[in-house]
Amino acid sequence: MEKYKLVERKSVHNSNGMLPSGPDGSTDDSSSSASHELRITQQGKPRNYITYAMKLLNGTADTSTGGVGTASKGVDSKAPSGQSDDSLMKDGTKTVVLKAMGRAVNKAVTIAEILKRKAPLHQITALSSCELIDVYEPLEEGLDRVQTKRFVSCMIITLSLNPLDTTNIGYQPPLPLSEMRPGDANPDTSLVSCPA
Repeated sequence: MEKYKLVERKSVHNSNGMLPSGPDGSTDDSSSSASHELRITQQGKPRNYITYAMKLLNGTADTSTGGVGTASKGVDSKAPSGQSDDSLMKDGTKTVVLKAMGRAVNKAVTIAEILKRKAPLHQITALSSCELIDVYEPLEEGLDRVQTKRFVSCMIITLSLNPLDTTNIGYQPPLPLSEMRPGDANPDTSLVSCPA
């Protein structure tokens, strides 16, 4: 493939509404229904995602930077179209949606488990696969345009302080308080009260 260059990455919507990102990491998902969406990438640092998610759950996130600040550098968050993050916080929505594809799925699971140990979160997990179509153009004359199709695993983890649909097949209840720890260096006991 050294005689070709990637010119386009198409994605096929799946039933869960997960949209794969393009070659530059951008997506075209304007129909998101999640209150607070964090798109987990392989390059992002877990502590940044965890810090930003905890700020969203506490209602103390700085939403003026669109989810990218000093504590959340590299975190891609997106509010539903037509709503600002400030209006979502006023509605009392205490939900964080983690979305990951491919090799970032294991990082999303790790982040979700850490968050569940910091706050009493209800969880719904949805798995699917997304079809990616890569289009390559030749760098030399005489070669044809090449199109490859591949399927990648996708995971959407919804974490909420409010109860979720317990009949959903991917539902997990909050952990018992004995298994939760509010924090390491910066304890935040506003969400969790651990027994002594």
